[in-house]
Amino acid sequence: MADYLRSRIDGGMYFLTLVTHERARRLTTRNARGLLRRAMAEVQASRPFDLRAVVLLPDHLHMLWRLPEGDAEYSGRVALIKRHFTRAFLSAGGREGATTASRRRHRVRGVWEKRFWEHAIRDHRDFKRHLDYIHFNPVKHGLVARASDWPWSSFRRYVALSEYELDWPGPTRLAGGGDIEPDTWPGGGQ
Repeated sequence: MADYLRSRIDGGMYFLTLVTHERARRLTTRNARGLLRRAMAEVQASRPFDLRAVVLLPDHLHMLWRLPEGDAEYSGRVALIKRHFTRAFLSAGGREGATTASRRRHRVRGVWEKRFWEHAIRDHRDFKRHLDYIHFNPVKHGLVARASDWPWSSFRRYVALSEYELDWPGPTRLAGGGDIEPDTWPGGGQ
């Protein structure tokens, strides 16, 4: 098994991506949205973090977090969010994807991918690039024509802060609803 080295910066800002198992399109259902919101609030209450930005898509979510000074433990928080959500989701009748012998042996349910992606934000330019990525993501995936059309993101909060215009980045949907090439979204490819 590969050893994954994660960046650990006390009080750091992190871009995080969590993906559902087998890319199941479950996160934007009313039930899942409420359960995820509750799971995040429970974890924030016991292990604080400042959620700076978020976008929730059917099969994944992206977040920007700032951790408290002297604290670099985002991995444990992510594990707790996934665990709280999974228990509540399955208890509420949600279905999990296929599991393997390895998943069963490690007691990993078929709701989330085992791992998650993280990136330590280096500076304001890096923050802005990831903020744009988060808010452009529903457009990139062909779900809406403009970021303001997607209901499950922090985009409107940043419009209120004058970080974006409401029509940012303008109409960009491709004919046929296909994805936009990564190097064409604001902030560059990722």
